[in-house]
Amino acid sequence: MNFKNILLLFFTIVSVNLGLGQNLVQNGDFSNYNTNCNNYSSAFTTNNANCVPSWNSFSGSPSLHGVPSNPHAWMWSGAIQTNPGFRTHYESIQTPAAFEQGKCYTVSFKVKTGDQGIQDISDNGTINLRAVNFQNGNILNEQTVFSNTIGTYLGNNWHTVTTTFTPNTNYSRLLVNPLYTGNAKQAEMAIDDIVIEEKNLVVDFHFEDTAAKIKDTFCEGETILLNGSASQGELNYFVDAWRRPTGSIGSFQYVSGLGWTSGQIQTVNLTTLFAGNNVNFEAGYEYEIKVAIGNGCIGWLPLTKRFTVLANVALDSNFTMNASCAGDGTITVQVTATNSNAYQWWGLFETSISTTNGGTQVGPIQGGTTVNFTGLSRTKNYYIKHGVWKDADENCYPWQETRKIVPNSVSWAGYTTDFTIGLTSIGNQVSVNLQANANPVSVYHGWEVYDVNHNVISGFCCNSDVASFQGLWINTWYYVKHGIWNDCKEWQETRRYFRVQIQESENNIGGFILETKEYPYEPDSNYTKEINELVNSGAIHEVYEEYERETSFDDRATSKEKIEMYPNPIQMGQTLTIATSSNDGIQKIELVELSGKSRPLSFVKQKDMVLVEIDTRVYKGMYFIRIIKNSGEVITQQLAIQ
Repeated sequence: MNFKNILLLFFTIVSVNLGLGQNLVQNGDFSNYNTNCNNYSSAFTTNNANCVPSWNSFSGSPSLHGVPSNPHAWMWSGAIQTNPGFRTHYESIQTPAAFEQGKCYTVSFKVKTGDQGIQDISDNGTINLRAVNFQNGNILNEQTVFSNTIGTYLGNNWHTVTTTFTPNTNYSRLLVNPLYTGNAKQAEMAIDDIVIEEKNLVVDFHFEDTAAKIKDTFCEGETILLNGSASQGELNYFVDAWRRPTGSIGSFQYVSGLGWTSGQIQTVNLTTLFAGNNVNFEAGYEYEIKVAIGNGCIGWLPLTKRFTVLANVALDSNFTMNASCAGDGTITVQVTATNSNAYQWWGLFETSISTTNGGTQVGPIQGGTTVNFTGLSRTKNYYIKHGVWKDADENCYPWQETRKIVPNSVSWAGYTTDFTIGLTSIGNQVSVNLQANANPVSVYHGWEVYDVNHNVISGFCCNSDVASFQGLWINTWYYVKHGIWNDCKEWQETRRYFRVQIQESENNIGGFILETKEYPYEPDSNYTKEINELVNSGAIHEVYEEYERETSFDDRATSKEKIEMYPNPIQMGQTLTIATSSNDGIQKIELVELSGKSRPLSFVKQKDMVLVEIDTRVYKGMYFIRIIKNSGEVITQQLAIQ
């Protein structure tokens, strides 16, 4: 393969990769020829069929010159003497070329004239390329593709010619020839590298930054590039800029233009080029860029696209935080971003100490202007990290963040540690009943009874808002300590004195009255710290369990008997089993409401247990089972009915 063939192959590959049109002319550089051709001086005639594939002569005996390094076609035209006068003779070559009416084609070739040393430099001699149709070996119709004087290309140097052509009808052949009209003997021409391509315009472009990132929003001062490499078929282009204030729906106002520029548009630095016109792309404006491309076939084809220039502004990442106590007794934190016109990033982190650094992420990352974090505990340390940014505009609005510590003590409306004290009595047995005032959220309860010397008598913990104490001395002052806590708020308590007295009045049923008075008490910081450490660690449960083992009110009554009662809690309609080791018979079993109202329960004795039916008409709630023995001993125990 000679060097020219290599160049042709390279050009063909590049043309395909660049999306150029297909050449209508086969073997337009004449590099495909028969090396066994009999006579290159008449290579295009029918006598030398297939000497130059795809080509043959229409008139005369055109030659193939330049073999083997640079094969090309050579033809002459001159005046031939006839009788009488002269007639013009020309050699010509032809090849198939399917021209379609109305389409635009670019035609390029190399030409030189007079290279044989016998020439007419008269401007009347021309070189000609024509689109033709033949019929019976004659030209049926034709249209000039290109024609120019021979003198323009005179000499031994090649001249490259590029032109455009739009057929007025369909043509099937390309005809090439010189035409002599002077007085000397002849004119000559050599032609090579004939390329005819359909040339349609495609205009397309986008904006990008210096990192080739496609975008339509830029920061003030950022370099703006226009990439028009997707456009096709253009020989020149122009760019105009218009603008209007950001957010406006008014008309765009003309700013400046770059005028027509030769060549393909490719990548254009708008910032630099318009700066040459003393135009800067300012923040606060939306710009409309109008691009038009053209070639010799199509005057111009426009396309308009827009971009916006933003000021470099730091976003506000601050937020408000509202902590509340949820119904389940845990902390809920609602956060709301100050700047809603940005992307939001919310994360909750748990740390070992109170800090806004490090820690372990709790739950998923959230987005949105307002989000909630739920199920938090005051015994743990949390902080919230909030970041804001704008995705496509991150260079103009970079990431900003704010961190805040979550409060570890949250109260609620209707918070109370107060309670009421009631009295019930059966015979000589007196029960002091406690009922906590209702809180709107779930809380734990701690109940303790002390004597005036601050000795604990008994205690209950931790899920019941009621408690009952028996076996207290008559006419003796005690005080009750009632504390509540949950995951929202630490231990707080209320204390109240009480004593049970014998009432001599005939109008008082039971013969007992309850006297109460306020307990003037303000806990010191050491006490508060100590009890909250017990609460936070869970050790308070163990403390109350020890109370129940060592200071049971049942033990302070007349019997050391251990009573087992199950199931507890119990469902309505189920049978309650009471196990007892005592030989003392049971006289009566009662179900006692917290108000003191009681009703008898039927029971059946079987060996060491008693079976008690729980009526389905009983309401769900907390009750007491009161067992009255034949000896007069009374045993009271709490029962939950579900």
